[in-house]
Amino acid sequence: MKRLKILVIGFLLVTSLALPLSPASAQRSGWTTPFEVSPPVAEEMPAQATPVLLSSGQKAVRYGSSWFPSMAIGPTGSVHIVWFGGITTAAGNEGSIDLLMYRELRDGVWSPFNDVVQTAIGGYTVRNSIVMSRDGRLHVLLRMGTTIRHVSVPWDRAWTAAAWSEPHMVGASGYYVALGVDSLARLHAFWSQGVPDEPGKPRPECPGCANLFYRYSDTGGRSWSEPVNLSNSPYGDNRPQVKVDGRDRVHVVWDQGKDWYVGLGKPKQGVYRRSDDRGETWRPPVYFTVPDDAVQQTTIGIAAGDNPIVVYRTLRGTIYYQHSRDGGDTWSRPEALPGVVARDTRGNDLDQYSMATDGEGNVHLLMVGYPTAMSGIIPGAAPSMVLHLVWNGSSWSLPEIVSANEFYPEWPVIAVSNGNKLHAVWYTRRGDGMPADERDRYRIWYSSRQLNLPETTPLPLFTPVPTAAPTAAPTATRIPPTPTPLPAEAVTAPPISGPPRWEMAALPVLALSLLPPIGIVVGIYALRRWRRRR
Repeated sequence: MKRLKILVIGFLLVTSLALPLSPASAQRSGWTTPFEVSPPVAEEMPAQATPVLLSSGQKAVRYGSSWFPSMAIGPTGSVHIVWFGGITTAAGNEGSIDLLMYRELRDGVWSPFNDVVQTAIGGYTVRNSIVMSRDGRLHVLLRMGTTIRHVSVPWDRAWTAAAWSEPHMVGASGYYVALGVDSLARLHAFWSQGVPDEPGKPRPECPGCANLFYRYSDTGGRSWSEPVNLSNSPYGDNRPQVKVDGRDRVHVVWDQGKDWYVGLGKPKQGVYRRSDDRGETWRPPVYFTVPDDAVQQTTIGIAAGDNPIVVYRTLRGTIYYQHSRDGGDTWSRPEALPGVVARDTRGNDLDQYSMATDGEGNVHLLMVGYPTAMSGIIPGAAPSMVLHLVWNGSSWSLPEIVSANEFYPEWPVIAVSNGNKLHAVWYTRRGDGMPADERDRYRIWYSSRQLNLPETTPLPLFTPVPTAAPTAAPTATRIPPTPTPLPAEAVTAPPISGPPRWEMAALPVLALSLLPPIGIVVGIYALRRWRRRR
């Protein structure tokens, strides 16, 4: 009887360990303590003085708010972060200096922060998207004033403002931007640009709202293809995200229905399009919808096998995902993302989600929201959290907390280095409403997490083929050839009549050479007939 009890207890213990954990609670985090990337929070800002370069290389300037970061991974796993910052003057926004800020993490050491591109004066939001290309340069698509432009810099000199290229125009106007790059260093630029209504074709739901435009560059951003309207819709098209898969197919998603910048329209659906020929042509759009609700914050990732997966939220706060098993031709039905709920965006609709892929094809999602039914946490009653989940191709992991404190996080971005290390960046503010003192509310943070995976080797850098037109070789002066006089006997020789002499001489020789093989064939034939008669 005692032996039977031991067996029963052992069986129950084994089965309890085998049961899956409930997705209602968040896992313990392996993420590092968030590090503040942006300049420290400033005190009351005096009138702007001339910046002074300290011995440390850091400017003695008091910067204002820092928000809307983007991030790229460089060689040796270096991390490159750019964001929108500025210097507020006594004149307020009308006199503020709008800046693209930069900071780098290389070999475990942070560079000082630096303003590398002055984009405008007047408080214009510097939307930005950065990528690392195999041409050895970091490329940024950014909003400068109200125009969309491209700048670039050698990856190992990015902290130096003088090393950045002159801006090149991509779009005459716009707000949201996204930049991708393929394995051959072709840049793929997307931006939302306002489109006036055509005569006789009004857009009553969203007049003058933005459509999504696209161009590519094979010259490192110095010249661009003709712009293409990818959405061409009667609604607003905003918040693009792009991924380029291992076959250099370009996958892009965006939100359709509302134009935040002009304040018109209402969220409707997410949109997906794919190019199989590096942006030359585009497949028809796929629309992501949910019954009785609207879709926004559409994000895209690329899973193993170059198969896309999208995640989006509804206005009511449910987060859904859909995935493809054939590269984006067909999609699964919408399913709710387990274990999480989205943050409330009423009064502030500027958030996004982000996804990146590790060396084994797992897709990592970085989002802002709440773990469902987490002990002591009521969604909406406390600041939301930065959460991390993993899609392994068939299911999602439990949510993992990256950051949870008194700040309100927004605009998370995730990237993977060497196939086995995660990098996250986001900005925070102190409340859901727009605060009176923005300098104290908007700050950039970074955290990382090591994965238990083998390290992968990134594609090597290469020197692209020069795109400038080759210098034409000097044209040589053509000298007509000097005719050589024929011999006198050739000039006075009579015209040829009859077959050439070599033919006449060769025919007898050819006939004599054929006699032996012909005799052998005839002899074999005669011998075979004689044997048959016997």
